[in-house]
Amino acid sequence: MLTSFWLSSYMRFFYGILLMGLLSVLAACPPSGKSDLKLIQANNMDLPNLKYVGYESIDFALSDLFDVVYSKDYAISGDDAMCRVIRALDVYFSVEVFDTVDVANFGEDINQYSSNPLDIIQDFYVRKRVNSLHEPRVSIKKELPKSVKFEGCIQAVKGKNYDYEYQEQTNYFTATLKIEDEFYVFQLIGKADNMSYLYDDFVDLLSSVR
Repeated sequence: MLTSFWLSSYMRFFYGILLMGLLSVLAACPPSGKSDLKLIQANNMDLPNLKYVGYESIDFALSDLFDVVYSKDYAISGDDAMCRVIRALDVYFSVEVFDTVDVANFGEDINQYSSNPLDIIQDFYVRKRVNSLHEPRVSIKKELPKSVKFEGCIQAVKGKNYDYEYQEQTNYFTATLKIEDEFYVFQLIGKADNMSYLYDDFVDLLSSVR
């Protein structure tokens, strides 16, 4: 009886210490949203910890805050696209590749046959995005800055996903790069309030493509 009492007391003490340790660890770990935001703030509002990742025949620098996401509804090519997300900030990234067959199909879809193939891909993609939004606004299509090593163009689309008065606006940064005989479409998507400081990051990502 005495041995059983001491054993029971010891186990209660042991589990008490274990519980206190677990609580202290949990208290020391802030929610991931605050952690990610603090990392960005500490990096002068730029995405931190860039690492090169590969997709098809290219690679580029992407922040390690991005996690793999299995829902690829926001990419036209579906499972063939690389899709990533910073869940704490609701910021999504994708890249997908198209070829000359896609150019012909997209051109037929938007009745655009004689333009630069790069323009056809970009115009098709942006039109698809515009048609999926409520109250969409589209920026002027611009050439990519000289820091990007490949020919390409960039636009921003802004709109609501649902027709609600208080629905937040979403920004879609979309760029198409022509690399040899293929066309890579990059997207960075997020709430309009968050995206104002991520445009430069998007351009930097495009500039890192090799």
